[in-house]
Amino acid sequence: MGAMSTERRRARRQPTKLWRVPVIRTHRITPRMARITVGGPQIDDFVGAGTDENVMLYLYEPGAELPEPLTLESARTAMSRVRPYMRTYTIRRHDPETNEIDFDFVLHGDHGPASKWAANARPGDEVIFVGPSPAYQPNPDADWHLLIGDETALPAISAIMRALPGKTVKAFVEIEDAAEEQDLDVTWVHRNGVPAGSAEPLVKALADAEFPEGRPAVWAAGERQVMQAVREVLVERGIDRSSVRPATYWRLGHAGS
Repeated sequence: MGAMSTERRRARRQPTKLWRVPVIRTHRITPRMARITVGGPQIDDFVGAGTDENVMLYLYEPGAELPEPLTLESARTAMSRVRPYMRTYTIRRHDPETNEIDFDFVLHGDHGPASKWAANARPGDEVIFVGPSPAYQPNPDADWHLLIGDETALPAISAIMRALPGKTVKAFVEIEDAAEEQDLDVTWVHRNGVPAGSAEPLVKALADAEFPEGRPAVWAAGERQVMQAVREVLVERGIDRSSVRPATYWRLGHAGS
């Protein structure tokens, strides 16, 4: 397969600021994933770039004394005395008409601050985040699009697919089991007890898959070593190495990555 541009296409960066927005509803999408919807006039001027744009969540301890007014500058100045847990999350959906933003959280019990917060979030709770980041822009010259990831990449994969109506898209998403499947036109790759962070399920699925003819644009994200293995199997399949640039969303054994 022919090479694509080695430059990963990104939207222009929007002005970065701190947003303080209430939760308006929560929904358990699957047994291991929760959707938290935030919104209101506080995000009237939020300009989204679509696809895999992300924000940095600021998760403060309950009762933390925050500076007022809370701005990006005041939050940074106060870091020495009140420092939040900071976690990067991809926006699943931004609706400027209703001023709503959806975040999807993989639930790991109480092992991480973001997972713990999401499992207990209720309408009226406050979400503080900084962003947004630039976002991936699918190459319009690609013959088809290949999207790869685990459940942590699902918000981005869903958003990218929405940006590709009428295009040929092959998406492979690794999840725990059939109970974690969502209403998306993707190839679900079940771990079925294989520990998350093992490369075998995705690598086997990609090695056995039938790919369309032509030059693909590749977007992939997930655990670091798994993504390295994904890159190698795609190169073995004939996709140019320079066009496969996976993103590391997390690292096995590293909390908060």
